[in-house]
Amino acid sequence: MHISARKRRKDAASAPDRAGRLPMHAIRVRRPVLVDALASDGLAPGDEQRFRTLCNFLGAYFHHEFYARLTGLKDIHVRLSECGDMTKAAALHAELEKGLVMVLGQANFEELDTRAIAQGSSAHPHLEVQTRTPHDQYETARIFYRGVREDRLTRRRLLRQREWREDVLDDVVIFVRFRDTGHHQATGALPGNASPGSVLIKSFRNVARNELPMLLPGVEVVMSRKDAILIGGPALLGGIPVALNILPALSVMLVLAGALLGVSGTVKQDDMMKAVGALSALVGAGAFMFRQYASYAFRKLRYQKRLADNVYFRNVNNDTGVFDTLIGAAEDQEIKEVILAYHALLAHGPVRTSTDLDRRIEAWLERNFGLSVDFEVDAALSKLRRLGFLSQDGDQLAVGGLDHALSGLDTLWDRLYDFRDSKSAAGT
Repeated sequence: MHISARKRRKDAASAPDRAGRLPMHAIRVRRPVLVDALASDGLAPGDEQRFRTLCNFLGAYFHHEFYARLTGLKDIHVRLSECGDMTKAAALHAELEKGLVMVLGQANFEELDTRAIAQGSSAHPHLEVQTRTPHDQYETARIFYRGVREDRLTRRRLLRQREWREDVLDDVVIFVRFRDTGHHQATGALPGNASPGSVLIKSFRNVARNELPMLLPGVEVVMSRKDAILIGGPALLGGIPVALNILPALSVMLVLAGALLGVSGTVKQDDMMKAVGALSALVGAGAFMFRQYASYAFRKLRYQKRLADNVYFRNVNNDTGVFDTLIGAAEDQEIKEVILAYHALLAHGPVRTSTDLDRRIEAWLERNFGLSVDFEVDAALSKLRRLGFLSQDGDQLAVGGLDHALSGLDTLWDRLYDFRDSKSAAGT
């Protein structure tokens, strides 16, 4: 499988832990609420407003940085949709996938093993359906998630209500590229009349872990063993007497046909009565087979509707619209990581190692918001160093005061929009 762009995480964190739980790196607190909590914790008197100002300017700075990535991803997607050369399309696809995975990593999304998900469980107890995933139609199929919680799911069936607990993923993004024309001709029509080699990007919300295979395109509903018994059992039992009546009916019809065509004998009244009875038996057999087929088709249609409704009401965005959502999410997570790391060093003093800082921030989030987060301390320190906020005080990691941070950020912002040429600069 592919590896997430934001490094391999701290302990191969994209994999479930021993209890089967999925890790969470996303900081699921609204930024204004987080800033309010940080501003009122451990800062010197009079620094609260300046800290808020710093957070606002950090938001503007990162927004400018991510705007270029947003326009770049949209441009690649448009060029890919208009490209007719398969060689160029493959290069554009690789560029789009690389950029998208990078943004997903910055938004604290984790990648799941798509094939293991689709093959591990085809039963979906919440919707009482089973599915089959057409892997042979995908060139690439990747699933990313962010945020996970254990939720209680219920389903009422007649007078009985079933309850069970399952991991529910807050945000899910799928990235699928269909196979090219050669593979498509061998495997049949693509889902939804998709073009060979085209790309599909979708985002969803509040998806149970067991329902993830339903999000992939072209998933088909298949009959479970219980459905086969419910439909096939009555068909077998009811079909025995019908079959016993069909054989005599066919023999009578053959004799009657031979008489009418002058091949043998004449038609008597008694033979006509038998022929009418035989015809009735054949009509009854046809009606029985149609009823069994209608029962099968109706049950499959009902399951397909459940599947479609489940996907429809969880779908958030599609294709280029996903880029806007992801860029905003990545921008938000990057800012939160910076202000958490900066505040932890400013308000509570330097630390000797990044592990100490990581534990300090995770404990603060747990204490103030009840969040169990695997904080991205290396990414946060990298951004502090790039901004010029981080300093090395002996063998300790530290940050300068708010005056130093605000002044440095002001210098960085001025450099973004310095359009003076050499002549105008000399004249000034």
